[in-house]
Amino acid sequence: MRRDTRLAVVALVVLASAVILAGGIVAGRMAGFDDPDELTSAIGEGVVVRVADIEASGGQSGRGVFVESTSTGHLCLWDAPSASSAQRGGGCNPVDDPLGGRALSASLSYEGGPGIGNVTDARLIGLVSDDVASVELLMSDGTRRSVPMRRNAAVASAGKSFRVFGYRVRATDLRHGIGPTAVLALDARGSEVGRQATGFAGG
Repeated sequence: MRRDTRLAVVALVVLASAVILAGGIVAGRMAGFDDPDELTSAIGEGVVVRVADIEASGGQSGRGVFVESTSTGHLCLWDAPSASSAQRGGGCNPVDDPLGGRALSASLSYEGGPGIGNVTDARLIGLVSDDVASVELLMSDGTRRSVPMRRNAAVASAGKSFRVFGYRVRATDLRHGIGPTAVLALDARGSEVGRQATGFAGG
């Protein structure tokens, strides 16, 4: 079973060129969108650009983090095997405020479950404001994992720059029942400036 949890305004998964919402595949809402059908159509027509990588690990193939700007005025961030793949997980926010006034916006996708020990792959992607120096995952056992992030801004929108991250949860963590409970944004001094619960592993 594949699950995808969007931690911003909307959750979307694109399968076989169709957008499937909720129904056990996606946790999220289309709240805040005047015309969901129009957005769905725009997603199918937009240009998808790779902006970061999710490294191969634990027997899982590498993937990419892709950005798409739609004709409806939304900025979408996708986790996918390639730019042309119809299998994407992620979501969209208004292009003029892709973080919703926060320091970060993140998506968690996972396959398997429902127990953590039965999850075969879990990945996080996200955007952070340009003044965020680092991103960490708070795990269910209280430890933290450093999330690699592009040094330079990868996305520009409405006159602002944003940095992108992609992370694959360690297979050893999953096997030991350890999952990510929250994504943390830290400034240059290491102080927390943003946090989003994942809704996973008790988060």
